[in-house]
Amino acid sequence: MIRLFAMRAIAALLFGSCFLICSAAHAQVTEEEREDRAEMINIDRDHDKTIKIHPLHYGEVFVSYEKVRSPGISNEFGLSYFYKLHLKGDGWTSNAKDVMGIGIRMSQRYYTSKKKSAPFGFFHGPMFSYRFIVFERNVFDLPDLPPSDPDFRYVGRLYQNALDLSYHLGYQFRLGRHFTTELSGGLGGRVKIATATNGADLIEENIIGHVVRSDEGAVITVGPSPQLNFSIGYSF
Repeated sequence: MIRLFAMRAIAALLFGSCFLICSAAHAQVTEEEREDRAEMINIDRDHDKTIKIHPLHYGEVFVSYEKVRSPGISNEFGLSYFYKLHLKGDGWTSNAKDVMGIGIRMSQRYYTSKKKSAPFGFFHGPMFSYRFIVFERNVFDLPDLPPSDPDFRYVGRLYQNALDLSYHLGYQFRLGRHFTTELSGGLGGRVKIATATNGADLIEENIIGHVVRSDEGAVITVGPSPQLNFSIGYSF
């Protein structure tokens, strides 16, 4: 009898503990939901989405979309089409080459202005980007010789993958009711992986960046990645 009473008491205690834990968890979730809803109310719904063009990027068509996620934070996603890219030239100059390529950019922005709501005012945050580039044929300007010529050399087409990680500071202005303009700058690092069959030595001579690894047909380089950005957008 005593054993049965003890078992019932333990069961009741466990049930009561589980009930209290579940009630506390539910209250915590409910409180978090209230806080989230309160934050979302503070977002400017008339300007929390912005479509932009970036006209000053040479050799590139670059468009982006920014979405405000909370009163002081936004995310931006960009797409690029590349048609020109630079290789080393003589001395401090560089040579623009015809290319075909695509790129993506992803960033998170933290807006700190106390007088303006995101996406306007001063911001800072990290950016990640990737691009894949296909260079024009015979980008190294080798002489056009027949295969039977003793000086003939076959070099495959040049391909390049590049990864960037940088940190940006900038300011986004509101122009009128919906138009925006932005000026920002960033600094970071870039890793390039360039490949061309039988062309590693030519890649090393022409690619921009510090070579850290090279083999018969591929070269890996690293280098700084300073960036300056200007955009015109429409917020809604």
